[in-house]
Amino acid sequence: MLPRIRSEDLTQTRSRWLRLLVLPMLLLATLTFAADEDDDDPPAPAAQPNNGFFIQEENFDQWIFQGSNNAAAGKARIESNVKMKLAELRRICDLTDAQAKKLSLAARGDMRQFFEEVEVVRKKFLKVRNDQNAFNQIWQEINPLQQKQQRGLFGDSSFFAKTVRNTLTREQHEKYQVVLDDRRRFRYQAAAEVALHNLSNSPGLRHEQHEAIFKLIIEETQPPLTFGQYDQYFVFYSLAKLPDAKLKPLMDDRQWKLLQPHLQQGRAMEADLMQQGMIEPPRGRILKSVRTILPEADEHSEPK
Repeated sequence: MLPRIRSEDLTQTRSRWLRLLVLPMLLLATLTFAADEDDDDPPAPAAQPNNGFFIQEENFDQWIFQGSNNAAAGKARIESNVKMKLAELRRICDLTDAQAKKLSLAARGDMRQFFEEVEVVRKKFLKVRNDQNAFNQIWQEINPLQQKQQRGLFGDSSFFAKTVRNTLTREQHEKYQVVLDDRRRFRYQAAAEVALHNLSNSPGLRHEQHEAIFKLIIEETQPPLTFGQYDQYFVFYSLAKLPDAKLKPLMDDRQWKLLQPHLQQGRAMEADLMQQGMIEPPRGRILKSVRTILPEADEHSEPK
C-alpha cells in the first residue's frame, strides 16, 4: 500500500517543481534579452565634416597678402608702397599741396575699399573653412582679391587712377609717363634675360643667338600691362606670337625643334596671363615697342 500523501505535502511539492521550472525559464529569458541587446550595433560616432577638412585662418591671410605672414603685415606693406608712390609722384610731378592731398585721399579710399572687401570674404571663408565643397566656391571670391593685391590696387578703374587723370596737368602727365615707360622697359628687359637664360639650357643657344633673340623680344614685342610671377611665361607667350620668319632663322633646325615645347607652353598660358591682367587690351594707343597709356582722344578730334 502506497503511503498516504497529505494535501499540504502535495502543495509544497508542486511549489518546488514550479520554482524549478520557472526559474530556468526566467533565467533563459533574461539571457536572451541581454543577448538581443548585445546584438544591436553601437551608436555611430559623430561624423566629421568632409573627413576632417579644415583650413586655418592664417592661410587666408597668406593667400590674400602674398609674401606676408598675416593681414597686419600685408596691410603695412600696402600702406608703405602707397606712401612711396605718393612721394614719387610728388617729386617727379612737383605736385601742389592740393594735388597731393587729393591723390592721398584717393589712394586711401582704394586701400579702405580693398580691406573692406577682404573682411567680407573673410567672414564667408570662416563659415566654410571646414566644408571642402563650399570652400571651392568661396575660392572664386578669394582669387580676385589675391590678384588685385598682387597687381596693385591702383588699376584704371581705381579712385587713385581716376584722380591722377583728373588732377595732373598735361605736363605732369608727360613727366610721370616717361618714368613709367622707363621702369616698364627695364623690368621687361630683366624678365626677357631671365627667360632666355632658362631657355638656353634646352635649345643650347650660343651667346650671339641669345643676344639676337633678346633684341627681337625688346624691339618686336610689347611689355605686359602688369608684372608678377608669370613674367617668364609672358616672354614665351610673346615669342610664340612672333612670325616664324623672324624667329626661326636665328637658330638651327635642332634648336628650333627644341624651342617648340616652350612656345607651346607660352600659347597655353594665354588665359592665365589674361586673368592676371598682363595682356588685357589697353585703352590707349601703343607707341613704339612700349605701351604708353594716353588719355583717350576726343571723338571729334583729328587723329595724329
